[in-house]
Amino acid sequence: MKKVFSFCLPLLLAAVMLPGCGKSDPKDPGTPPQKEDPVKPAPEPEPEAAPQADLLDVVFSPDGSAKDVSTGRRTVRYLPGADLVTYQNEAYGRCVAAFNRKMGSSVSSGFYRVDYADDEALRKALADGHSLEVVFKANHTSDGSAEVKVFSSHQSGGTGFLISTSARGTQFNFLPNVSTDGKSKWIWTPCGFTPQAGVYYHAVGVWNKKEGKSYLYVDGVMKGKSDASGELNFPTPASCLWFGIGGDPGGDNADSAWDGEVVLARIYDDPLTASQVKLLYEQVKQPVQPPHLEVSDVSFLPEARVSAGNRYRIYGKGFKEGDKIRFVTEDGSRQYDCETAFGDGFVAAEIPATLAEGSYKLFAVRGDGVLPLGRTRIHLGGTPASAGGTKIVAHRGFHTSSVSENSIAALKKAQELGIYGAEFDVWITLDGVVVVNHDPKLPGDSHTIQDSNFADIKDVKLSNGEKVPTLEDYLLQGKEDKDTRLVLEIKSHSTAARNNACVDACVAMVKEMDLTGQVDWIAFSLDNCKRVKSLLPDATVEYLSGNMDPASLHALGIDGIDYQTTVLDAHPDWIGAAHDLGMVVNVWTVDGSAAMLKYIGQGVDFITTNKPDLLKELLSRTYITAE
Repeated sequence: MKKVFSFCLPLLLAAVMLPGCGKSDPKDPGTPPQKEDPVKPAPEPEPEAAPQADLLDVVFSPDGSAKDVSTGRRTVRYLPGADLVTYQNEAYGRCVAAFNRKMGSSVSSGFYRVDYADDEALRKALADGHSLEVVFKANHTSDGSAEVKVFSSHQSGGTGFLISTSARGTQFNFLPNVSTDGKSKWIWTPCGFTPQAGVYYHAVGVWNKKEGKSYLYVDGVMKGKSDASGELNFPTPASCLWFGIGGDPGGDNADSAWDGEVVLARIYDDPLTASQVKLLYEQVKQPVQPPHLEVSDVSFLPEARVSAGNRYRIYGKGFKEGDKIRFVTEDGSRQYDCETAFGDGFVAAEIPATLAEGSYKLFAVRGDGVLPLGRTRIHLGGTPASAGGTKIVAHRGFHTSSVSENSIAALKKAQELGIYGAEFDVWITLDGVVVVNHDPKLPGDSHTIQDSNFADIKDVKLSNGEKVPTLEDYLLQGKEDKDTRLVLEIKSHSTAARNNACVDACVAMVKEMDLTGQVDWIAFSLDNCKRVKSLLPDATVEYLSGNMDPASLHALGIDGIDYQTTVLDAHPDWIGAAHDLGMVVNVWTVDGSAAMLKYIGQGVDFITTNKPDLLKELLSRTYITAE
């Protein structure tokens, strides 16, 4: 029996292993053998998304304006200028801003600003750490002679980007102002190289307050890192609490002006990480840089009267035979590639018969390369505007760092320059002596001129060592050169009696010295203007305040309008209206070449400037020729 059992046991075990065997219920089909579930791989993490600018994200429009598309929806102010053009950049598939002027200069137009003096939310966000992003291209490689700022908010504080001067290696920097004691302390975070002309760069500056560090990334790679512990110091004064695109805050002007393109400008609330910066760069990197035209010192009339066949000259260095000049309408619907002729330092575009009157963007075209030059407004028909019709008035004389304003030396320099005239300002003392000075008080002296006797102020010296000049001193030097007119401004005194005393004394002295034919008269006080005109009916008298139209002044016998740039910019039609009435037009105070060219093109009679030598150079050129 034992043998039989041992023989059957393997069979029994085998039977147990067969399907359906060993079940207590023959109707139960049984449970299939259970297979182990395969191990499922862990889900891959979602790829990191590029950050979105939440404080500022500037998008430029074809008409030159710009808007913020971030959640902040901040106002981006557009200060139009002849040297600023926006155009569709095919490499980036978006509209970009192109600036064409002298690197590092100060400009009164042609830039963008985002004000935050009243924007507590933006100030708070910047103060706890932030990041700035910009994509840019320089028209020229900086020579290091001046700071150049593409996107910044600097003035004794703030944050932003700049190309430094040669003293710091002429390199691109991220520069927040951070300190632990509230005093201005610049945190220089350099990239180690100079941006090259014609190359697009992507830059991100990060101030991480928690870490106490400042970082600069260029094209996705960290190029600079600096210690930056403390609190952010904001710009001062409050008039400089704005971000500039194309320049740095300088009150109403933009300093350290940018020359080149800006593709985008953004601000982030958070300090970005290296991986986030890399993602931003991947969105904008360009494997091939587009062709670049190296043209500098560009100038042209931003407003001109022409006829078909006229030659419109654009001055600059670097134009080559074969270059074309392209006129493109503001909306981009039409473009004209003009035939060109070349001269000494200029290219002349032939105005086609099909060109319509209106505003145009100008481009230089060389093969596949295109360089934005600026904007111009074309008026058709009549005689081309002649630059020779505008004359130069040196503001307070031709003064420099070594020559005081309103000094005899400043008058002499204006006479030597060979220009139309020198402007100067006068006050009268209590004892009837007329003194040449702009402000109510002399520099470095506590006496108010109109409330003092001459003996109290006669020994006060100007910065160049001269004693304060009297009107008699000034007129004596004026007689040395009868070709330079003396533009006499009577300052507004405290009472009508003091005003009348000053007018009467000035008129009497001009008559006594036989200079009535060499002196022009200007004043902010309409009563002063009328009194001069009543005493000298043949004199040229111009009104300064800017609050009256030409027709109203003409009815009072006033000979001209002598208005600030902001007034004529708001009322450009007053120039033609004054001329139609036989009146003269002066504009003050114009120191930038782009603005000078604008008013030359508008046909003003006089430009008052602190830079008469620059204006003389511009006026020496011919801008429109008949053929």
